[in-house]
Amino acid sequence: MRDAMTASLLLESGQRIALARLAMPPDSASSGFPFVCDLENGRLLINVRPISALVDINAAQEETLAALFTALGAAPPEAASYAAKIADYRDGDTTIRPGGAEYPDYTRAGLQHGPANRPFIRTGELSEVLGLPPELVAVALPHVTAHSHSTQIDPLFAAPEVMAALEVFGTRAGTTLEEPAWAARQDGNSPLFATEPVLVEVIAQTNTGYRAGTAVTYGPQERTLSGSRRLIEERIAGPDPVLAAGAVLP
Repeated sequence: MRDAMTASLLLESGQRIALARLAMPPDSASSGFPFVCDLENGRLLINVRPISALVDINAAQEETLAALFTALGAAPPEAASYAAKIADYRDGDTTIRPGGAEYPDYTRAGLQHGPANRPFIRTGELSEVLGLPPELVAVALPHVTAHSHSTQIDPLFAAPEVMAALEVFGTRAGTTLEEPAWAARQDGNSPLFATEPVLVEVIAQTNTGYRAGTAVTYGPQERTLSGSRRLIEERIAGPDPVLAAGAVLP
């Protein structure tokens, strides 16, 4: 219990530290990610990515979702069915896609809910889609968002699994250096990702070795002086996505 409380306080500190770094000029020595921060009660591993590096579960085509699930280890036929079930969950009709699921299927499965028939509000809703294995949802969450509203993927910050999904179809979904987002990002006077929503992943390790993590999506920077960002979504996170970014927790 004490370890869990300590980790919770560390995670809150980690989110505040990340937001403070995001408000700094990008040429500052203290503005890079990922990084490790040692505190009195433990150690933090903090990473920040623009959500444009993630697959949007509302905007992505079924083929892209299926390719992502395949890259995450699902067999292609099952991956296609999972993607169809997501599409049926988010669309507004009652037509069942091949491999998909609508309300009668949820009822037959003994569930008290059906498909939302609206866009996903949070990524955690994937666990409510009929037929998606919990272990697949767990490994998919670090690579998806419900908030970019775009099919474009930022190749500079996208994970290998996301890039592999796009390459299946030869998709040219990455933003280019000529686009405004890149121009703003390379402005030495603007904080990193100032105009973009971001995903802040924090892993806390207490002095006894206990670990916990959070992944929080924030909106664009709203006030220049304070670096204020609106919290959009928060969920529990495991260490793998942040550890894979190149940092370590000894």
